[in-house]
Amino acid sequence: MDAVSKNYGAAQALSEVTIGLVRGGVTAVIGPPGAGKSTLLACATGRRAPSAGWVGRHDRIVTPDPSCWERLPAADPARPELLVADDLADAGSLHTVMGLEDEARTVLVTTSAAAVAAAADVVLFLVEGRLADVMCDVTAAQIDARLAQLTAPRP
Repeated sequence: MDAVSKNYGAAQALSEVTIGLVRGGVTAVIGPPGAGKSTLLACATGRRAPSAGWVGRHDRIVTPDPSCWERLPAADPARPELLVADDLADAGSLHTVMGLEDEARTVLVTTSAAAVAAAADVVLFLVEGRLADVMCDVTAAQIDARLAQLTAPRP
């Protein structure tokens, strides 16, 4: 996604968000309710068209219920796929798909749970429709602390 914005009438859900996903990587988008996480996922998967910006397409996008991830077949290296889940609350589901040991599978999840985000390779912080920070290899406590900083009321 490059400089993606999404408006719903006068309300701006995303504002010039640029992200890239690493093939075979696990990326979590975390933020408070209303931050634009579901809209980001909808634009990334082509379910919604952005108001501005560019979104690259994947060969195959899989959006099953995370409780079924352990029954997914391994990804075909000739056809990379993006596995997505919106509002994932359980880190166990994310650990299951990560255990499939397939470098072709790319995972993108949105969550409000720091424990889920901590299981990812990359954590994107979305606040008020803007990409506010990116962290790698962090704990749930570090994620909670950073999110609190990013969402604290300003004087």
